[in-house]
Amino acid sequence: MADSKLIDSSIWIDYFFNGKHSEFIDSGELLLLSSLSIFEIKNKLKKSKVDDFKIERSLELIKKRSLIIEVNLEIAEKAVEFSMKNNLSIVDSLIYTSAILNQAKLLTLDNDFRGLKDAIVLS
Repeated sequence: MADSKLIDSSIWIDYFFNGKHSEFIDSGELLLLSSLSIFEIKNKLKKSKVDDFKIERSLELIKKRSLIIEVNLEIAEKAVEFSMKNNLSIVDSLIYTSAILNQAKLLTLDNDFRGLKDAIVLS
């Protein structure tokens, strides 16, 4: 999947709340997304008291635009190495590993990924 992009939940959340990053979201390009990001996005929308209809519409858009990457045994085992080497949280290391093993660039707003190979931290 050369030139693929795995979009971190922070990008989607910024898109929904601030309308940013449409150059990726609206591009028509198939985007990758960790299944863990679905939890992060829905959790943030719920905590922000977005109404259930808008949440469901948002999740429909995400699922339509994304190839959802499930956490499997290979990702789980490799993520331990990235977590220990880069001092990443469990979820961050699983998301990062999902990108790496799918030969995708990770696009994020999260500074925890700054300096990691194939992670692009947008401002």
